[in-house]
Amino acid sequence: MKRLLLVLTAVVLAALIPASALAAVGNESVTIAIGTTSAENGGQADVPVTLKNCAGVDSIQFDLNYDPAALTVVSVTPGDLFLAEYVVYNADEPGRIRIACADALGLKGDGTLLTVRFTAQSASGSALTVTNGVLTQVDADFNQTKAYVSLEDGGVSIGTGAIPAALVTPWIPETPAPTPTPEPTPTPVPEPAELAQLDTSTQPEATAAPAGSGTVDPISYVVVAVLFVILIGLIVVSVMKRRKQAAEPKPDRPARKDS
Repeated sequence: MKRLLLVLTAVVLAALIPASALAAVGNESVTIAIGTTSAENGGQADVPVTLKNCAGVDSIQFDLNYDPAALTVVSVTPGDLFLAEYVVYNADEPGRIRIACADALGLKGDGTLLTVRFTAQSASGSALTVTNGVLTQVDADFNQTKAYVSLEDGGVSIGTGAIPAALVTPWIPETPAPTPTPEPTPTPVPEPAELAQLDTSTQPEATAAPAGSGTVDPISYVVVAVLFVILIGLIVVSVMKRRKQAAEPKPDRPARKDS
């Protein structure tokens, strides 16, 4: 009995652990966070791009947008999440840096995706926004799914000035609508009158025994039993009478006289 309980406990835990893991993945979204920093006009600013809740992320691609009149890209340096050889970027187009990263095994934790160094060339600064983002995750069996994403836009301010409005509309990640759970249809409870009608209608009708079907009248059994008892009594009386006669002594016969 104890062994059976242990086996049942192990089965229940094996069923609950994957379900809990899936619920955690479904509830937490990967966050792309663009840093905010300041610089002097003509100076340089290092802006970090970090990922949060990114365990299992195996690929990411997006565009980082900036104001080309306010900033110039100096360099893009891979961070500590993806190996440098699997981080690809293209900053040839002014105002946009195209970024793509991959890791077949999936990331293990949060960190810095990359660091972008800008040179400030105006007194206005620039907002930094993300567009065209696509992220995927893999589970323990390497099944790939699209990840939920949230964004934290950043920017570069000049001196103590505020970050201006973005020139490019930030990307709004699509959040899949949860699948509604269908409500079970309640079974209608029949009224008492319906129950009575149902019981009556479902009971089989009594079938009358056909005439001459071999049934015996109980009186016949009584008569036969009485006759049997009388017969037994007569047999017992006859046997006892014979035994009594055999036990009585026989009278002696008179002797014959010779003539």
